Parts: sequence; C-alpha cells; structure tokens
Amino acid sequence: MYRGGLVRRAFLLCLVVVAASPSTVAQMGDTQDNTTVPLLPPPLPKKETPKGAPLYEPIVPEIADLEWGLPDELLAKLRERTEIYRDYARRFTCDETARLAEYDQSGGVTKEREKRYAYLLYQGESGDRLREYRQEFAKDGKLRAAEVEDEERFPPAYAWVYLFSDFNSPYFSYRLLGTRFDGFDYVHEIQFRGSLTFTSGKDIRQWEGKILVDAFFFTPIEIVAEPVAQRERLEAQFRIYSSSMNIVGLRTKPKPLGYKASIQFGLRRDDLTFPTELRYDTKRAVSPTQLIDVKASTRSYERYLFTNVEATQEVGDVQQD
Repeated sequence: MYRGGLVRRAFLLCLVVVAASPSTVAQMGDTQDNTTVPLLPPPLPKKETPKGAPLYEPIVPEIADLEWGLPDELLAKLRERTEIYRDYARRFTCDETARLAEYDQSGGVTKEREKRYAYLLYQGESGDRLREYRQEFAKDGKLRAAEVEDEERFPPAYAWVYLFSDFNSPYFSYRLLGTRFDGFDYVHEIQFRGSLTFTSGKDIRQWEGKILVDAFFFTPIEIVAEPVAQRERLEAQFRIYSSSMNIVGLRTKPKPLGYKASIQFGLRRDDLTFPTELRYDTKRAVSPTQLIDVKASTRSYERYLFTNVEATQEVGDVQQD
C-alpha cells in the first residue's frame, strides 16, 4: 500500500514537470491576451514600369556632322515674314475648341471633356507681347461674360509664328536639316533649340524641335517640339525620385513629367499660314528612358474672322474664312 502511494506521487510529479516545459507553456498560452503576435510584412512596392512602356525618343536625334546656323538670306526672309504676322495678330478672331483627355497606365482614356471659346489676341498692359482672350460658349450658343484663362503650361499657338523674330532669334540656335517636298508643299526643314531652362513652359524659348517652313512664302506649316534638354532633365529628376524615401511602396517625390508639342498651320490667307490645330502631350517617366501618356490637351481653331486687312496690308472690309 505504501509502495503504491509512492508510485502515484512519482507519476503526478512527472505530469507537473511535463506541463511546466516551455513548449507546453507556449501551447497553453496561445489563447492568452498577452501573447505577442508578429506584424505582417509591408506590401511590396508597385511595379515601376508598366508592360509595353515605349522607350523615349527625342524629336530630333543627334546629328554630329551638321553645323548650326542658317544662310543669311533665309534667316532674313524668315524675320521679314514675322513682321507681317505681327500686323495680323490683332486683326482676327476665331472659335477655339479645347479638348482634354486623361489616360490610365494601360493607355486607355479615363476622362475626356470639351469646351468652346470665342478667341482673340490683344496687346498686354506692358505693351511687350500679345495676350489671349477667351469667352466660353454656353450650351445655348451665347457667350459667357467672364474671361477664361488657359492654365496649361504651354505657349499659345500664335506665339510660334515668332520663332524667327528679332526678339527671339538671339535666344535660339537654328540649322537647316534639308529642303524637300512634304506632300504638295516644298519646305525647308529647320531644327531649332532654345536657350532658356524649362520652367513654366509658357515661353517658346524653353523649347526645341523642328519646323517645316514653306520654301516660297517662308511661313510655318508644321512644328513639333519638346522642352530643351528633356532627356537630361528627365534622367536627373528620375534619379531624385528613385533615391527619395519609400514609405509602404510610395515615394515621397513625384515621378517627373515630360512634354511634347505639335502645331499645324492649315489655314492659308494672304500668303500667310495660321494655326488650325495644336496638341500638347503630357507624359510621366516610369524609368529614366521610358514614358507613358498622362493627358493630351488639344486646341482647334476655325471660323477665322479677319478685320481691316487685305493682301496688300491696307485697310479693307471685314472678311471671313
């Protein structure tokens, strides 16, 4: 009887020791409130480069064996034509249709809107440059009284006719890429490069690209442009973005934006050409050498109404094109 009691006591003591082992305590404590639960790892950063993002290509590739400069006679003709545009600047009105399209990362349009304005140019208060004036058309076709300002960061369409003016030419470098037929037009293809750093984007001197000029009348037909030194600017800004702090997959610095301009001069009058279509594309850098579309701003100009001008630059009757 005594030995049986000892055996039972030894068996109970073994149970106490096993129950007090760390693994058993941990298992028993799983349901306790004070147990430390490990935190989930943060989500992985989003993929930087969407599939199919195109490589960035400059508008005018580097041409090592072509010197900068235009023949004196050609530059003189271009400047002379600019002065005639200056006379026409305040002598017309037209209708402007403004469209804005926004894109997602796959290139699909997510938002689109359109507005129509009555458009004219006038002299600024300082008298040094032309200003734009817009009044929006209401749904009933009547004009709203308030003036509308264009907050997009690009030059007005008419500003590009002054690319070779006496004021702008000291800020530009030009070179002749060739003379050829473009459709039915015989044109000079000229590369230009502004000397101002790209900031607001409103000044044409902050842009570079190429222009097709009518070889007989020395008027613009088409312009494509991008900010000066855009490739270098995007690469430098993307390095800043990549080295910024990463908080749960999000950078503290925004991705840099790139821009591209295209202007068509489809209206011909009095041996001049006038803007009919303008488009500015905004793109986001997803790598130092790749861009995706963010939005496209387009402007179309029609129903030109000219006042007090004739082909001889004399006072005349109101004429409409």
